[in-house]
Order: sequence, then C-alpha cells, then structure tokens
Amino acid sequence: MFNFVRNIFLTLSITAITAMTGQASAATLINGAGATFPYPLYSKWFTEYAKVDPSVKFNYQSIGSGGGIKQITAQTVDFGASDKFLNDDELKRVPGKLLHIPTVMGAVVVTYNVPGIGKGLKLSSENLTDIYLAS
Repeated sequence: MFNFVRNIFLTLSITAITAMTGQASAATLINGAGATFPYPLYSKWFTEYAKVDPSVKFNYQSIGSGGGIKQITAQTVDFGASDKFLNDDELKRVPGKLLHIPTVMGAVVVTYNVPGIGKGLKLSSENLTDIYLAS
C-alpha cells in the first residue's frame, strides 16, 4: 500500500511540476514604460487582449514620456511610450533600431486665467503660435 501511495504522489508531483514548467515557458511577458496619457487606453487594450490570448501578459509602467525614452534607450523594456518622436541625435544614441508607431491621439486645450478678461477669449493661430514660441 505504501508503494502505491508513494507512486501516486510521485506521479502527481511530476505532473504538477511539468504543468507549472509548461505554463511558465508558454507565457510571454511584454514590458513597457512611458507616457501617462495613454495608460488608461493601454490598460483597456491589455485587458481585452488577455481575453484573446491569456498566455501574453503586459507590464506597463506609467512613469512619464521622459522615463519611457530612458527605458527604451537603456533597453530595459520592450516598448516605450512618449509624447514626442525622437530626433536624429536621440535615435543615434539608441542601440538597435526603433520604430515610431503612433498609438494614441489627444487634444491640447489652451486655458487662461487673466484678470479682467472674461469668457470668450478669441486667439488667432498666429497669436497662439507666438504664445508657444515665446520663451
């Protein structure tokens, strides 16, 4: 009887270890970091993708655009998210080849709080350009 129980325990243990090893090797982890703006949408995409292929896991750290650039440049993540494209000088510092793929688009709204000016401030495109170009 002891040998029978021992054999069953041994068989179950080997099966469990094999199953755990199979799951670990079948899983794919994709790491990303960067901009906070797209995080809510990325999070939704990752959740929906997990329904299609649960073996793929995503880990996205919403640390800001600069952080995303630093992480992808250091090759510590599989993808980085940023609000800007890297310029030629920045791309030269990156080991390997990067692809810029736009994923999320958002609007920029100009706000103001100028004493004495009420609602309905109208800015021409030239005025707005001058505001952003003034340093």
